[in-house]
Amino acid sequence: MNAFDMISEPVLFVEALREYSGSVHRGVELIQSLADALLAEDYERIDALHTQMSQIGDDVDQSRLSLYGQIREMHFHSAGGDAFSQYVACQDRVADSSRVFAELLALRKTAVPAELRDDFRALVAEVVNVGRRTMSLAAGLSCSAQTLCPDTDARNSLDAIRGITDDKGQVRRREIEFARHLYSLEKQLDPVTLAFLDKYCAALHEVADNAERAAEHLCLMIR
Repeated sequence: MNAFDMISEPVLFVEALREYSGSVHRGVELIQSLADALLAEDYERIDALHTQMSQIGDDVDQSRLSLYGQIREMHFHSAGGDAFSQYVACQDRVADSSRVFAELLALRKTAVPAELRDDFRALVAEVVNVGRRTMSLAAGLSCSAQTLCPDTDARNSLDAIRGITDDKGQVRRREIEFARHLYSLEKQLDPVTLAFLDKYCAALHEVADNAERAAEHLCLMIR
């Protein structure tokens, strides 16, 4: 028996989970647009996207409240319930880290040096990929909650989670490459620029790290 077998109102739960995960997903997708605007040094676009990210953050908060409203009507197995709570918490941190990235870009006009742009672009692509794959698992789980044969969906989800872990390793490699090149330019950059570029990397790391953690807790939920 997994956590989903303990849901008293599966359809309502799935709808709330889909809405919540969809809101988080929109924030992750916006990271790519923000990065593109940064590389184009389009700071007006960054301000507009920052406003959009803030609105998405509000949607995430509202969706989470709706989701918890459903949880109060459910009866989870203790281990499954804990995994579910951790899953929601990790998705919250994905949304928060996405918002931090947007805030950093809007806070100061910190251009990415030409020497770092390829590394930055590659890092962002890997982070968005991890976030995208993790958030899409919620759509797959809707089948597990509503069909009579969830085992196939569970196996597919577990395979997807293993792929996410592999992708997270690629994110880490991209982070190291970016950091190595960043600090090779240390003497050419002013300290504030150096600090902000480092913060960009840290915020992106948090997005991918918490997306992977969400997938791990999802694994516990469907076992």
